[in-house]
Amino acid sequence: MRPCAWLVIVAAAVGELAAAPARAEVALAREGKALATIVLCDRPIPAERTAARELAEYLGKATGATFAVVGEADKPKDAPAIYLGPTAFAKGAGLDTAAWGAERWAMRTVGRDLVLTGGRPRGTLYAVYHFLEDVVGVRWWNPFEEHVPNKPALAAGELDRTGQPRFNYRDIHLLYAHDDGRFAARHRINARGFGALSSDYGCGPYYGPPNGVHTFYMYIPPDTYFADHPEWFSMIKGKRTRERGQLCLTNAALRAEVVKRLREFIAKGQAAADKAGRPAPVDFDISQNDWYGQCECPACSELAKREGSQAGPLLDFLNHVADAVAKDYPQVRINTLAYQYTEDPPATIRPRDSVMPRLCDTNANLLQPITHADNRPFAERLARWGKVAKNLRIWDYAVTYTAYPGLPLPTAHTYAPDYRYFAAHNVQGVFTEHEHSILADMRDYKIYLMMKLLEDPDRSDAELTRDFCDGFYGPAGPHVRRYLDDLRQVADKSGSNVDWFPALSKYRYLTLDFVRSAQATFDEAERALAGDEPRLRRLRHARLPLDRACLVFWPGLMREWTAGGGKPEQIPLDRDAIGKRARQAWHEQVDLRFPAGQRPGEKAKADQELDPLLARKAFVPLPEKFRHLPPGRVFDFTADQSNNWKDQARRVPDEQAESGVANRLELTDADMAKYKLPMPWGAYDTAAKRGLASASIKGEDVSGPGYHWYKLPPATLTASSYVYFFWSWIIQVPVESAVDAKAPSPRCEVWARIKFEGPGFPHGQGGRKNAIYIERVVVVRLDQDGPAR
Repeated sequence: MRPCAWLVIVAAAVGELAAAPARAEVALAREGKALATIVLCDRPIPAERTAARELAEYLGKATGATFAVVGEADKPKDAPAIYLGPTAFAKGAGLDTAAWGAERWAMRTVGRDLVLTGGRPRGTLYAVYHFLEDVVGVRWWNPFEEHVPNKPALAAGELDRTGQPRFNYRDIHLLYAHDDGRFAARHRINARGFGALSSDYGCGPYYGPPNGVHTFYMYIPPDTYFADHPEWFSMIKGKRTRERGQLCLTNAALRAEVVKRLREFIAKGQAAADKAGRPAPVDFDISQNDWYGQCECPACSELAKREGSQAGPLLDFLNHVADAVAKDYPQVRINTLAYQYTEDPPATIRPRDSVMPRLCDTNANLLQPITHADNRPFAERLARWGKVAKNLRIWDYAVTYTAYPGLPLPTAHTYAPDYRYFAAHNVQGVFTEHEHSILADMRDYKIYLMMKLLEDPDRSDAELTRDFCDGFYGPAGPHVRRYLDDLRQVADKSGSNVDWFPALSKYRYLTLDFVRSAQATFDEAERALAGDEPRLRRLRHARLPLDRACLVFWPGLMREWTAGGGKPEQIPLDRDAIGKRARQAWHEQVDLRFPAGQRPGEKAKADQELDPLLARKAFVPLPEKFRHLPPGRVFDFTADQSNNWKDQARRVPDEQAESGVANRLELTDADMAKYKLPMPWGAYDTAAKRGLASASIKGEDVSGPGYHWYKLPPATLTASSYVYFFWSWIIQVPVESAVDAKAPSPRCEVWARIKFEGPGFPHGQGGRKNAIYIERVVVVRLDQDGPAR
């Protein structure tokens, strides 16, 4: 039997027991009184004490009874017992766990007693959680909401099950609020980001210092080393650099210093673990910085060329480091990244067994499993890594990171096939980035599926979906499931390809027809929950991605409506009601998920997004300047469609803006030194990594106060283009929808409507703060009708 294949069998066994009450059972409670005693092993470790505490608490919640916890020597003679951990009773029953792995668990009925045990440190804890979920019926939907059935009479039918998770490293980042790992352990997640679970929840794998990722400059800080050893840093275009570079991985002295630094970090990690009372870390990261800038020196370039990949110099370097510490620290594993320029495995160099690459999936279509044709390059790359690396992990991305994260994203159906593919290709662990605790699409549901499928990828995702939706949303569950099915179908039909940094134009499935249908489905779900406020709150949260999408895509929805002959004021969607519901849902989740001191700031973030969207005019026609052109040649990008780096420029309501909203960059006196005119802007192709057009707005170009149109030189745009503003590029406007990726790239004009305000700019008024407003970008395809006027 494959590990954890027992899960499906348990459900069948429970059903059989219900139909055949004559079979043996262990009586736990009757009429709200405890019949069994929890018997904890001698000298329990912290996780086993937690197992006893959790079992007693949730048996008590389910039955109304109080369950005593005693040592094995103090077990009442005439009462049924639940034996926890490596007890003498368990060993006598054939469950000697001394040689079991850290996460293998078992539950077995022996006469009128029940044994819940497992390997150390997490096995017994997992046995308890499985018993509570699979037999008692407890559900932990998220750290804040749970379901405990009311069972004053409780008995366990005949059980003999054992299992362990398929992957030995399972991590979802950021899982939820910090709770020492309680919620993670309840779902057999054994890591949390780069920190450790508390020993109370079995600790688990974690990273030693200095960090869990992007550590090159933490080992060799440029401030410390560059002046004396520039040769340790990347050579780029013939010059050694510390700015957005990497390390010179073939340099022998650099290698020696990294070995020295690793030994220091191992000692530091051991000392911190001793102080915290947990096992020392065995995983130490040595990985590239989070940008390109790989070394181009002759030695590094030659090795990369010979191996057909920049992973060649990386693994050659890490193998040297691993060999240097192996004798003194045989347990240590060196983690690294196969990321961006190192994603392809090298031709001949193989990582040592103690070197663990983490392959990052940076270009996938999130809407499809990795076995889909869209994702074939990653699937093939993973298969190659699986053949050369004994220890391999995946770094996956489950959310999007550009403006407006958390729009409707049908991805849950990809988890099971992806995890099965991982398991079939030698993947030992999976790390998934799944941030945005409130905004990420259907996050509670998706994380629930992830956690269950990381443990056992062979479980039915349809059954898990029914379990979550019908349990969490109650009578509204079938409606939510219908919405999820409809969303997936329209996405498949649209052929959309949404990656982890998508332009809004990628969401081609969020059409007016779908949005209207989806809103009607949620209206039905809401009626099914009349009077059930806790579940209505959950339903509003499930609806939040759809409601936010309505607000974000409102101009496009309105264009669809009016193109079909509808009048703007008669569009069958109430934008104000949608905005009110979105704000309510967002604020409610802040109250549920954040400490009181953080709530005002989090609610302000919600308002910061919603206010400009609602301030934008309900109907935004094309600027008059472009209305004479055929609609298929003019593409309008209002301020709400930009990506603003770290919100340095804010979307704000502006009465002077034709659309009602603009991006505003407020400038201090110090900022003015950097942002004074001339102001650079341009167009860039992310795929080719090259500029397409550029210009500068000079003081003499500003003809008066208020907004004016400015134009770039004609440019050939591509399907991976954006328009950027300022030297810092902190405002980027994707213009991909102006280009048909299957047709030749068009020659285009790019216009921007910009306002300069304050005394630091021409025609600026005194008494106002210096600021630059960018309201919209318009792209005009230069077809036969000529340019815009």
